[in-house]
Amino acid sequence: MRILRNSWMREIDRDAIERGGIPSLVLMENAAHACAACFADAFPRSEFPTCLVLAGKGNNGGDGLAIARLLRERGYDVRALLLYRPEELSPDAKANYDRLLQAGLSPEPVTSAEQLRAVLASGRPGAAFLVDAVFGTGLDRPLSSGRIAAMLEEINASGIPVAAVDIPSGLGEGFAPGDGVHLRARLTAALHALKWAHFNPDGNPDCGRLRVLDIGIPRDLEDRDEHYIQLTEPADFRALLARRRPVAHKGDFGHALVVAGSALKPGASILASYAALRSGAGLCTAAVPPRNRDLAVLAHPEVMTLPFRKPEEIAGRLDEFTCVLAGPGMGATPHTRGMVSLLLRKTEAPLILDADALNVLKGRTAMLRRPGGPLVLTPHPGEFSRLCAKAAGDVQRDRLGLAREFAMEHGVFLVLKGHHTLTVTPEGRVWVNPTGNAGMATAGSGDVLGGMIAGFVAQFHREQPLERILAAAVFLHGYAGDLAVRRVGEMALTAGDILDCIPGSFLEIDGYHSPFLGS
Repeated sequence: MRILRNSWMREIDRDAIERGGIPSLVLMENAAHACAACFADAFPRSEFPTCLVLAGKGNNGGDGLAIARLLRERGYDVRALLLYRPEELSPDAKANYDRLLQAGLSPEPVTSAEQLRAVLASGRPGAAFLVDAVFGTGLDRPLSSGRIAAMLEEINASGIPVAAVDIPSGLGEGFAPGDGVHLRARLTAALHALKWAHFNPDGNPDCGRLRVLDIGIPRDLEDRDEHYIQLTEPADFRALLARRRPVAHKGDFGHALVVAGSALKPGASILASYAALRSGAGLCTAAVPPRNRDLAVLAHPEVMTLPFRKPEEIAGRLDEFTCVLAGPGMGATPHTRGMVSLLLRKTEAPLILDADALNVLKGRTAMLRRPGGPLVLTPHPGEFSRLCAKAAGDVQRDRLGLAREFAMEHGVFLVLKGHHTLTVTPEGRVWVNPTGNAGMATAGSGDVLGGMIAGFVAQFHREQPLERILAAAVFLHGYAGDLAVRRVGEMALTAGDILDCIPGSFLEIDGYHSPFLGS
């Protein structure tokens, strides 16, 4: 499923009209029918007999005026509230304004927050919902003051449930939600596709439940490489979960090397190396300090060990491995810096750097241009802010732009972790992950993800595009966390619970339901 920038959506709209021969009013009517059905399902007339439709002057307002007409036909007591004079409306919005008049419903002008407050207070409490059709994707700067901002604050203060058309008014893709005033929606109907504003900066809870509605635009119009932000779905990686050949042996599925752990953090290596095996790697070797060897063997005897004191002790064996993961729990020390430098220079296989392997690269990103195989970086926002020398707040404000810029500049695959983890290719293609939950904000969760990525890369990188492999590992890690939270809840969830649910994430993949489609 594609995620579109606002400018891309405008291009697709234009192509649907000019190349596809679909009149703009037909698209608006399609959108209104889809929204009316969606809103009627979410706010049944038996519970919410009254609907307030707040309409702006652009095409989002035109959608709202058409929705008002259609909800009235469904039996709702509809009040259409117009924030601008009729002569200020866009041509298509004006056409739907006239159709509403012909249907016997006159939009009411609302010119002040005080007037809107009176309207909101006039109905029976709990018996109404509000359709937000003010801005949609048309807002390019924060709404920090003025008449409309004051009105949005009145709506939020009223507690009336909001159904937003496309995007809750006040949100945008180019600024943070906290930069201005915006509505808090219970439900958002995304027209044709998800928009980046729904995920900016890190998945916005004020969109409420998101539903993607078909409005009749051919899907092939969005199939352009320059418009590549993809929401990961099981169909994108189902081939990775296919049954194995009966004659397969462990050598067919790769050998992952996990360089991780320290005296203070031995568990990082244990979690990551076992996650690699749980994810299907045929073999996994954990390179650990000698004092940690017995811990690793006792925890998971299936994992082989390679005790070492100096990085050079590993150098001669690197050609044995089909993938290398380094960094979890190692500490940001000169020893770690030496290991990372060696791996960047000597490893021909795909190399994954996580945690402290990233921290020691602060100010040394020129090292990332290496002669060997592909390089994968898996930072959380704090680690990424150090890598790209940006403030953490700036990273959160523009995760997408900064992640693409960094990946393309340094020629790396970047997995920027967060509520909707981004996987970015050196060409700037982006995969957005829909799985996972707040319970996964726990010690060791990232170590499990690093191990899962290593396990997947070790066995599949010769057969499948690396971006698809990474997106699959991120998805299944989040899905394992979603299965785990059903068992133990968010508060009690640990990284071990995620490990335990990795097999279920494979076996129960057909039970996954997108949070953006259906009821």
